[in-house]
Amino acid sequence: MDPQESFDYLVSEARQEFLLDPRNVEYARQLTQAAILNVRQIDEVVDQVSVGWPVSRMPKVDLSIIRLAYAEAVYVKGAPVEVVLDEAIELAKEFGSHASPKFVNGLLMGIFRKMGWSRIVKNGTIWE
Repeated sequence: MDPQESFDYLVSEARQEFLLDPRNVEYARQLTQAAILNVRQIDEVVDQVSVGWPVSRMPKVDLSIIRLAYAEAVYVKGAPVEVVLDEAIELAKEFGSHASPKFVNGLLMGIFRKMGWSRIVKNGTIWE
C-alpha cells in the first residue's frame, strides 16, 4: 500500500474511536512524510553511527522510532532535540523490547552528537 494511503487509512480508523485534533494529524502526516522521503539519508546516518548493527539487522520497531526521531529533529524541527529524544525513548519502552530504550537512546545520542548537538538536557541534567 502507498504510504499516503496507509496513513489516511490509519487516520480514518483512529477517528472511529478517538477525537483527533486536526493539527496533530497534520503534524503526524508531515513527520511521516519526512521520514519516508528521507529514509535513505536517515539510514546512512544510522549506519555511520551504529557499531556492529547494520540497518538491515536492526529491530524494525526500533529502527522506525529512530527514523521518526531523526526526521522530527532534522527535517520537521517541530520540537527541541531533548523532547524528541525523550519521546523516542518512551515509544521504545511502549512498543519495543526490553532492550529497545537503551538501544534507541544510544543510537540517537550518537547521531545527535555527530551532528553537533553535544549538550543534551534530560530531566534537568546535561548529558554530554
